[in-house]
Amino acid sequence: MILNEKTSFYKVCFDSMQVGIIVFNKNKNIVLANTPSSQLFGYQQIEILNEKINNLLKDSTVLDRYIKNPQSKIYKSTVELIGVKKNGEEIFIELSFGKIEYEGAYYYKALISDISKRKQKEEKINHLNIQLEEEVKLRNSELEKLIEQLKISLSKEKELNNLKTKFITLASHEFKTPLSAILSSTELMGKYADLHNIEKRQEHLEKVKIMIHRLNGMIDDFLTLENIEIGVIKPSYAYFKISDLTGAISRNSTPFLKNKQILTFETIIEDTIYHDKKIINIILTNLLQNAIKYSSENSNIKVNISANEANIYFSIKDNGIGIPKNEQNLIFNRFFRAKNALYYPGTGIGLNIVKGYINNLNGNISFKSTENKGTTFNVQLPKINNHEKKGIIN
Repeated sequence: MILNEKTSFYKVCFDSMQVGIIVFNKNKNIVLANTPSSQLFGYQQIEILNEKINNLLKDSTVLDRYIKNPQSKIYKSTVELIGVKKNGEEIFIELSFGKIEYEGAYYYKALISDISKRKQKEEKINHLNIQLEEEVKLRNSELEKLIEQLKISLSKEKELNNLKTKFITLASHEFKTPLSAILSSTELMGKYADLHNIEKRQEHLEKVKIMIHRLNGMIDDFLTLENIEIGVIKPSYAYFKISDLTGAISRNSTPFLKNKQILTFETIIEDTIYHDKKIINIILTNLLQNAIKYSSENSNIKVNISANEANIYFSIKDNGIGIPKNEQNLIFNRFFRAKNALYYPGTGIGLNIVKGYINNLNGNISFKSTENKGTTFNVQLPKINNHEKKGIIN
């Protein structure tokens, strides 16, 4: 079989292309169209041959310019336009143009692809980027308000001038790290969108979420510090299940665990207790985050919860870097950071907040620590007895 004599063979090849192909003359009449192109626009193949190509486009300006000047550089690459199907539905399409000569007449060809799904994905990514930008702007605004509040408070007492300097230094460093990570991840998400790499985009999205969670935590810590300072923290007691609390803390801590770190909870207490769930959550979360941060990979972190008739006891044990003996008396001071902790992220206010809350609940906190071996924090909170419950309810 001599292929150049087989028109039907050429027709099969033409119709088997993965993209739509339309050939039109200078009057924009369609003279040839393959099956993918007619399917793309919702026409029978014989119908599309009775159409002008500009009827398939929402705006045919680009088409007019191409016919007038097909050598323009703009047409050396693909062009994105909005196509119009037979039923009036609009779709996103990508076109590349070409000029051909046949029997002394000039014709124009358009290779057309449906990019509607790609555009939808790009729109979702753009929407996500806008949300992230708004979230960052909101957090920056909250931070600015917080700094102003702290400036007012710090100016009231001369002894707080040194604390103000430390706060500004720590805040600028600690907020810069997650904000830089968010910016880097959003830029990479945009690049991976062009490569259709969903897995990498999702990976960077999770990083952004973790960084925003970290920013949230730091802002909450600074606000809590102010509330403790002016004495507006008031316990809010209610019945809750310890298992619900430990489950939530475990889930929230999991993203921050290092490689092969193992976190275990041992609860020797009635599941339902009457206390301030929010404050207990803050206490345990702060102590647990320190245990994770200052412990190495392949380490164990244990949380033990028990009680007797009068008190509830919490114990958080790690095998981390420990606290130098000569600095252990300073560990609850605001903004204090031990010399062996300076290379780890942190603001130096977490333990100060924990102690403030525990004092507010008439409790006690102590610890045992050996440098390079680990630390155990022990918290004791008094139970709320029947008389106190009645007083709160009344």
